[in-house]
Amino acid sequence: MSWYLRRKVLPPAVTVLLILAAWIAVTANGLVPDYVIPAPRAVLESLIATWPTRLASATWLTFSETVIGVLLGVAVAVVVVIISGYLPVIGSAMTPLLIASQAIPVIVIGPLLTIALGYGMAPKVIVVALLCFFPVALNLLAGIRSVDARLIDTLRSLHATRHGLFWRVRLPYAAPRGFAGLRVSVTFAPVAAVFAEYTGSTDGIGYLMLQAIPRMQTDFVFAQVIVLTVMSAVLLATVIGLERLVCPWNKPTEGTITL
Repeated sequence: MSWYLRRKVLPPAVTVLLILAAWIAVTANGLVPDYVIPAPRAVLESLIATWPTRLASATWLTFSETVIGVLLGVAVAVVVVIISGYLPVIGSAMTPLLIASQAIPVIVIGPLLTIALGYGMAPKVIVVALLCFFPVALNLLAGIRSVDARLIDTLRSLHATRHGLFWRVRLPYAAPRGFAGLRVSVTFAPVAAVFAEYTGSTDGIGYLMLQAIPRMQTDFVFAQVIVLTVMSAVLLATVIGLERLVCPWNKPTEGTITL
């Protein structure tokens, strides 16, 4: 336990405390105006004051959009990878399109989806799903194709079927790569939902930010940033826990970054 505290808990805790101390020092000495960087106490008071009336419902809506979008994106990615596993020609045909699609910022699609689908949850869910789909699908496809050919040949010599090779070898081998893409995706998924809310919404954290920024309510904006940070951390921790449950064989080595 002491090793875990020294190596895993203490460094980030010290970093957070140093950042908080610098934040307090900057605001206490008046080095920057309050409307640029508010004091931590003001941010905390804004968070507590607005949570029951406005921020709680907005957070729940943005969190719901994020979770549904992540689940949808992962589900579509897994289906595409399974189809590609049984029909490799489809995977070969889709890979260039998946790579080329990364040149199109997903956030730019938000206004078009809002025009087509309205101001409800649907456009935000689709934006988050698109953000999660590409990293997960690309990583899974790469993992399936990178299985050692000698292992495949050995199993085929033992009369392994194509079905068995895919479900017992290729997909388990690719799963850690898929989770690596998912870890990156869920970190940015709440931000994608907020940007999608910018394009048209009646509630959510993005909607509250659009109201707060012109009014110079910087403390309220910082409070919402803190909520988004916690949301991303919760999603990331959930994915890491799920990865350890689904892929117990994928043990990180000493010194490996496990974000």
